Amino acid sequence: MALVNGSPSVILKNVAELIKKKVPSESADLVAQFATLLYKNISSLDLTERNESDMYGATLSLWSAFNEHTDKEPVIHVFNPSVTKNGWKSSHTVIEVIVKDMPFLVDSIRIALNRLGLSPHLILNSPLKIVRDKDKNIIEMASNIDKKIKATSQETVFFIEIDSQSSQQELDNIKEELLSVVKDITLTVDDWQPMLDQLNNTIAEVTKGKLPGGKQAKADTIEFLTWLANNNFTLMGYRSYDVEAVKGDIKLKAKVESSLGLLKNSNTVKSRLISTLSASGREVALGSNHLILTKTNSRSRVHRPVQLDYIGVKRFDDKGNVIGEERFIGLFGSSYYTNSALDLPLIKSKVQQVCDSSGYAHGTHAYKALINILETFPRDEILQSNVVELLQNVLGIFQMQERDYCGLFVRRDAFDRFYSCMVYVPRERYTTKLRLETQLLLQEAFGSDEEVEFTTYFSESVQARTHYIVKVKSTKADIDVKEIEKNLNEAARNWDDKLASALAANKGEVAAKALCNKYIKFPQSYKDEVLPGSAIVDIEKLERVSFSDSLEMLFYQPVEERAGSRFVKLKLFHKGDPIHLSDILPMLENFGLRVIGESPYAIRTSEGETFWILDFSMLLNGNNAFEIYTVQTLFQEAFAKVWEGDLEDDGFNRLILGAGLRRTQCFNFTCFCKI
Repeated sequence: MALVNGSPSVILKNVAELIKKKVPSESADLVAQFATLLYKNISSLDLTERNESDMYGATLSLWSAFNEHTDKEPVIHVFNPSVTKNGWKSSHTVIEVIVKDMPFLVDSIRIALNRLGLSPHLILNSPLKIVRDKDKNIIEMASNIDKKIKATSQETVFFIEIDSQSSQQELDNIKEELLSVVKDITLTVDDWQPMLDQLNNTIAEVTKGKLPGGKQAKADTIEFLTWLANNNFTLMGYRSYDVEAVKGDIKLKAKVESSLGLLKNSNTVKSRLISTLSASGREVALGSNHLILTKTNSRSRVHRPVQLDYIGVKRFDDKGNVIGEERFIGLFGSSYYTNSALDLPLIKSKVQQVCDSSGYAHGTHAYKALINILETFPRDEILQSNVVELLQNVLGIFQMQERDYCGLFVRRDAFDRFYSCMVYVPRERYTTKLRLETQLLLQEAFGSDEEVEFTTYFSESVQARTHYIVKVKSTKADIDVKEIEKNLNEAARNWDDKLASALAANKGEVAAKALCNKYIKFPQSYKDEVLPGSAIVDIEKLERVSFSDSLEMLFYQPVEERAGSRFVKLKLFHKGDPIHLSDILPMLENFGLRVIGESPYAIRTSEGETFWILDFSMLLNGNNAFEIYTVQTLFQEAFAKVWEGDLEDDGFNRLILGAGLRRTQCFNFTCFCKI
């Protein structure tokens, strides 16, 4: 019996029995083996609510396409199976992929589906070794880890289910995208060895060539390129360029025939005039630096969905003038991101230069702190920054001293395409809401009309770091980084921070600190409804309750209400056990108030006391005009007397709000009626 998660699966056993029963005997064993290999990694969860007849149909459909795949061209089917057309059905759209086995297939296909906004419900893939006879029929197969079989080809099959797509155009778009991605993978894999040969040839030319700069700079370049060639960089494209003088300018001309990998996709390339680059870009392109290290404008569709890394190795003549460039694009391997910065070629030299330029003595606390910051700093930032930029930002981070403060550190792209922004936020303040606000703030501040990319990093530090990339049309505009940083800090301030500021402004720093320390647990529901500035009044009321152990109140009309509105609110402040609504509602009704809402808030202090704020939303009955400022004190005095039992709780109390009478006048009416 077939196993799923190590346990026997009845449904897979039934599929196998259907295959033996219905498939012609000459191929039944192969189809059964194919099904076993296909479903060997399926989970029990994925088998829920499936039936053997549809799984049998799906297996035969994929087998048919697989058996007919006799050349190197990929086969991709995207369809909505139905019983009438296919003999089986699925509630999802099905994708069948049969392609020669290559690295990066699973990752790249997932990335393609995500890019299209599609959520896979099931992805099954099985890399297989195949033996075909002279008529191209499959006569033997095995898993790709089987070393006994002498395969004539190695192929991978995919069975994928995605959200149901209704139109033929949608199905065609998915197929077109997947075919394009498989083409990119094929170019990358097939040209990998020629690209590696070109990289090794470039290393040899650099080693024997005469380069500007000192011996250490040349040694760093050779070490870095050699490290790349040692399986630390996934090569995806290569092209050679020549630098040529034109009238009043210099151009970078592509040697299209040299293109390998993904750069074969762009057969026609327009020469780039150096004058079109920014001043920093011209310096990088024509300066004495041996390497151009940056990101391309394109995101990788192979392996990882990130910007492709660009490594340009410049060619120099005997006078130190740039005469060309060997350009490689691809992705750094995992060691680039996981190894210590002090172990990575080129990066370790830059880290050392930054530390030596800092003015801090080796072995001191400050020196070690810089090393720690650089160890956790994004590697791309270290690689792409010059020493001056890197030193300035790292010193700024060090000088923050892990304070309760948001720091912003900006680097302009040398080629005028984006701003790299490092934002440090106290970890307890970091939220998704703050990150979204920061993205919007940076987008507006830098004048970007593209989505701001981000990567967040948490460590043992009290600061969380988020790296934002803000793409712009130009980085030449004057940017006030301190003003942006000020706005970031304002966005990071929470309700408690704003309350502390409001208390300090109204009560003085000493009293404000004491009150903040006391009232530390306002519930979130209270914070959502009450502005920090308004909470000062509530705290004053709570302080009076704390001192006198009495009932305090605030009768008011929200400032948002229009003239003539009869909507009013009442807050009752009480210590200890909460007041029951059944005690309050009849009193309010006798004052001519109809309660339409009530929100209770339990406020616990640092001293262990519990206070209650009951917030009533009410409508004043009747049509008589009233001024809240006229009746506010009258109502509060009368309600307090009713609560204390010094005034009758009867319908005459509605005259206070309805006619503006005082409580003594209402009392006279009550006595008169009793007489």
